[in-house]
This record gives sequence, C-alpha cells and structure tokens, in this order.
Amino acid sequence: ETLFPLLYALDSRTAMLLSTHIEEEPLHHAYILFEAAGDVDLACKTKEGIGRVAPCQASAKHSEIIGGMSHTAIKGHPISMTIRAKDSEGEKLATGGDVVTARVRVSSERGLDPATVQTSVKDNGDGSYLMSCVSHSEGVFKLEISINGQTMDTEVKISCEACDQFNPDERHLSLSLSHNYRKATLQEDEYYTGVWASVLGQKGMHHGQHTWKIKIGDVQYNMLGGGKYRDVFGVYSKLVPSHENLSMSHAYCFQPGDKAWHRDGVHCTGNLSRGAYDMFEHRLDCDNHTLQIINLRSKEHCTFTNLPDKEYFLFVCMWQT
Repeated sequence: ETLFPLLYALDSRTAMLLSTHIEEEPLHHAYILFEAAGDVDLACKTKEGIGRVAPCQASAKHSEIIGGMSHTAIKGHPISMTIRAKDSEGEKLATGGDVVTARVRVSSERGLDPATVQTSVKDNGDGSYLMSCVSHSEGVFKLEISINGQTMDTEVKISCEACDQFNPDERHLSLSLSHNYRKATLQEDEYYTGVWASVLGQKGMHHGQHTWKIKIGDVQYNMLGGGKYRDVFGVYSKLVPSHENLSMSHAYCFQPGDKAWHRDGVHCTGNLSRGAYDMFEHRLDCDNHTLQIINLRSKEHCTFTNLPDKEYFLFVCMWQT
C-alpha cells in the first residue's frame, strides 16, 4: 500500500485534503505544500520517497560546523561550537533527534592525554547541536564528530593553553577584578592618585617555561582601567605573606617607554615602546633564570638575565598620575 492522498482544488489559494491511506506506521515528518497559485503540489519529507514514511536523518557528509575549524581554548574553561544538521540533499533540518558525538584525537604535535578532555553535545531540538569541550591539560587535540554513526569529513583543531588569573587576595584595594579574575580595573579616585596599585597572579612558577600575555588599551588607558597612569608588568618574587608589603624591590618588570626594575645582580637588555592596544608576551624560563617581554606589534623586546632561584608570580602594577 502507498500513501495516496486525494486532493481537491477549491481555488488557486486553497486546497483540502479529502482522504489519505497509509499502512502500519503513522505519518512522521511529512507535510503538504500548497502553492498560492498553479497546481497543488504534494511533498513528502522522507528518505524513502512516496510510500512508507520514515523520519529524516541528518547526513554527516552534508552537515556543517559553524564557527571555524581551528580554536584556541584556555585550560579549564569550556569552548563551544554549533553543528547544523542537514539531510542528504543539503537541506537544513528543523527538528532534532539525531545522534551526535565527538571523539578526541591526539597527534604528536603538543599532544595531551585524551582522558583530560571532556566533551558534551546538547540537542537544541531545532536541527542544531551545541558541542562543548573543556581540557584540563595544555596541548593540541582534534575533535572527530560523528552523526548517526557516520564521521564528518572535517575535524576541529583545538589548541589549549594555560592562563593565569589575578589573585583577589594579592591586589591593591584600588583594583577591582572581573572576567573570571583575568581583568583588573583601576578605580578612578583622587585618593589613589600617586599610589602604586599592583596585583599578582594566582599561579606560582618555580620550574620549567611559562608564557602569558598582557593586553593594554589606548595610549592613556589600558586593560587595568582608570585614568592617566603608567603601567608596569613582569614578575614578582613573593617573599612576604601580605600584599600590603609588596614593593618594587622584589619586582623584575618593565615600564614601556621608560625603564626596567631589577636588583640582586639581575641584568636587563633591550627596550619596549607602548602603543594603543599593544599585546606584550612574557616568556619566563625558570630553569635558565631569564624573563623576556616582547611587544608583539613592534617586535621590540627586553630580556632579564640571572634571575634569582625563587618562586615567581605574574605581576602587573600601575600608578595614577
């Protein structure tokens, strides 16, 4: 038996379904299309064509990943992307119900332990699927996505990096922290004029190599907010338990366009300028006792050598003029 509706055209804008007959299964994902003019058309959204109606399934070959094939993630923080399901004819599906999974693949390039990556897929019910993953280790991995048991032709490459956070217990009272403790803002207050306001990172560094970046704003304002002031960044050797006793005598840092702070036989070579929205990369090598700060725009850099064998913390400081 086949689906064979009898249609009676009342006029060019309306049509009435008089009768229909189908055996065994109810009508799923089938619909009748009525044209505003001309002949009345019958369309059945089914992979089996006219006959027994089956729900449409997403095609891994024709579905797409929205948001790009390469991403940078922060260790311990989730990253998400959307999968748009399409059928074998490339048409977007309007309902969910397909089985979408993600498998972690690791190559030799800065590979990590797949067990440290957690993935999840949420069916939005509208033909789209929200895929999220979070890595608890640094490195590069790929996500192989399958739809209804078939693997998509494209993979998503994710590079996971470590990101330190500012320590709320090691900040000057004039600083407020936001963006998951990665942004510090200097409050505008006459009381704080001329005060060195600093904050440390949460992660202590004693062995190995460490990299982080500090982004500033325009010439007078940077990511640390506030009014006209001078910003300084580098590392701090934490020798005291209270932030109230922080002093530049334990800092190894550079003020762009001005000078470097260092002591204990430490040497600094090179210079740094400061422009609007510049990004400064820090490379701390605890094993070789060096710190290099690079302006990624101008390629200028300064290098501290002969750092003492101590534990260091990310350090940012500014004073409002």
